[in-house]
Amino acid sequence: MTTSILPSDSDLAGLRLGEHRNTADAVDALTNAAETSTNQATEKWRHRFLALDPSERESLVMNIVLNDSSPQAARLEENLTLTFRYAITPGQEAVFYDLLRGWWTGIAVRLLDRSLESVTGNDLIVQISDIVDQLRTDTLPIDPAVLEPFSESSTGPYRSRRFVQQLSWIALDNTRLWKAIRDYHRSFTQRSFWLRHQLLSETELDRFAFQLHDEWEQIFDTRVYEMTRDGRIDVEAVGQEIFTMIAHESRAKLRDRFEAPWFNRGMFHALADGEVGEQIGWHPEFVSKLEEILSDVAS
Repeated sequence: MTTSILPSDSDLAGLRLGEHRNTADAVDALTNAAETSTNQATEKWRHRFLALDPSERESLVMNIVLNDSSPQAARLEENLTLTFRYAITPGQEAVFYDLLRGWWTGIAVRLLDRSLESVTGNDLIVQISDIVDQLRTDTLPIDPAVLEPFSESSTGPYRSRRFVQQLSWIALDNTRLWKAIRDYHRSFTQRSFWLRHQLLSETELDRFAFQLHDEWEQIFDTRVYEMTRDGRIDVEAVGQEIFTMIAHESRAKLRDRFEAPWFNRGMFHALADGEVGEQIGWHPEFVSKLEEILSDVAS
């Protein structure tokens, strides 16, 4: 593969991918080059090529495909956009390219680690159709970065955040804690992707945050009332119950066909962080606890 252009009268032109391959001239040209070249770097390989019998040389060259005139890296986006222009809605070229590149990056890794044997043209067609579907107005695309692994070792930068403090107040176990951080990270990454590509407005996000707050409020008020009625003093356990219920029972949708439970869970943590919409929490006394933190900061 090369960005250079192979002259049409070159003896190697017959190695291009196509219906009119001519390997005979290429075998003769490569044999001549192997016999006459004085390049020391290729000497070992030229000798090995010449040691093959004629049928072996022909078989080897028949399996060589020259792909010249490949696009330069700086023009890759332009060339891909041109190739798939009929599938792309005007104004969505950048996000289409990001989604296609993200898919291909994952495919390339799987091909390299041998977890995927091959990729076909039909695989590409299916992926293009999927991207087009994700960009319709009743749903939203998943940022390829969200699909990248996120382990407990990646949670360090988030440990001092307010939503993590809120989870510590209900004594959430470590496994659920770091996975909650993962939900927040994925949600934040996804929101940034949509806003960057102008697929979502801040107003629409605010309306969604309002729906989530309403869901939380119904569950929180009910559980705190029941705790008071029953004389329970295990406030941490009640907080965990609230946290678990809201994670499992949230039905709010950002778009009609966009369903991603991890996004809703991550958005609840954004609300608990005071990042979007009205403040929420899990501990029955989270309001007074937050006021204590704010007063300590002020003093």
